[in-house]
Amino acid sequence: MNRLAHVYKRFCEVELAVAAFLLISTVFILTFAAVLRTIGFPINWGLDLALLMFTWSVYIGADTALRDDKMVDVQLLKEHLSPKGQRILQLFIYSLILAFLFLLVYYGFRLAYSSRFRSFQGIPFLSYTWATLSLPIPSLFMIITVVLKIKALIHVQPSQR
Repeated sequence: MNRLAHVYKRFCEVELAVAAFLLISTVFILTFAAVLRTIGFPINWGLDLALLMFTWSVYIGADTALRDDKMVDVQLLKEHLSPKGQRILQLFIYSLILAFLFLLVYYGFRLAYSSRFRSFQGIPFLSYTWATLSLPIPSLFMIITVVLKIKALIHVQPSQR
């Protein structure tokens, strides 16, 4: 395995760990905030922080799901195509996904830049840009994933077709 592939594999492992940590932290913060609210000590920042962590975990998790082919897929059309037709359809779908991801990156970074002076209601020292960056940054990761999937689909050996 070459060095770049090893680095990417390690990145994927870290990405999955970060997504899991953020999701577990979201549940913990919401539970903690609910318990404190019940006993009369509400924390105003709990919901905002939980939402921030949840958005990051969702989009980072979307990349791990895309990489592992765990996204929703409709097999009805693919079943009636030849293997070559299935590959062409899959390339078309990946091309659409790639175009959409590029739009998410472009408009996501524009939104992040325009919201840089906005702050969370419950966390005034934290810029809302951190929430808006939860879309374009994982979308960049998904672009890498889709490009690698397209490369693998194009370079399928004749015996595997």
